Amino acid sequence: MKLNLYLARCGTASRRKSAELVKAGRVSVNGKTVLVPSREVAGKDKVSVDGKRVVPEKFVYLAVNKPVGFTCTLKDPFAEKKVIDLVPRSLGRLYPVGRLDRDSEGLVILTNDGDFSQRLSHPSYGTEKEYLIVVAPPVSHKDAVLLKTGVICEGEQLSASEVIILKKETGRSTLRVILKEGKKREIRRMFGFLGRHVLTLRRVRIGNITLGKLEPGKYRFLSEEEIQSHSRMF
Repeated sequence: MKLNLYLARCGTASRRKSAELVKAGRVSVNGKTVLVPSREVAGKDKVSVDGKRVVPEKFVYLAVNKPVGFTCTLKDPFAEKKVIDLVPRSLGRLYPVGRLDRDSEGLVILTNDGDFSQRLSHPSYGTEKEYLIVVAPPVSHKDAVLLKTGVICEGEQLSASEVIILKKETGRSTLRVILKEGKKREIRRMFGFLGRHVLTLRRVRIGNITLGKLEPGKYRFLSEEEIQSHSRMF
């Protein structure tokens, strides 16, 4: 394993910042300072940062069904309820993958594996996020096509990979929306551009990981298949 990746898996810093630590001469392997981030290290090697030994964290991967009212932003000092409060502290430092605003519900991934988080959330990987939403007033097929083509909202282009109308009722529509990006409040902004109000928004899938029958406020560990499928995908 390359040294900068080893440091990232120790929770020291991201891979890029870990590389900077190495180049700055702050990292040693078996008591000798190393200046090359790509230097290979093995499990038997003793790696230290600023003289303090570091060891890789055990990775944890959780799927959480976030209820409305919980925030994913861990640094918000005014948030009364955070998604991280739904899982035991004994699992260690975990961070949410991507965004899901306070008024939305559904699937959130919590992990301490930064590379895994990057693969699921960064737009360059094109990982699909699937949502079931209810909007009012109803939307037309013409509206759905427009959202796939893209709209300009607050100077930013917003578009969906798929917009499928599942059901039309009096005064509202139920839709399936698939995104490949994660811009801030993207779905609400897109439908707001059309003069529609999002009544409910629930994320049901991220890549190959689905919400399934997980109850609100509950969590489960990802299966090895779910973890490895994304490793193979990217």
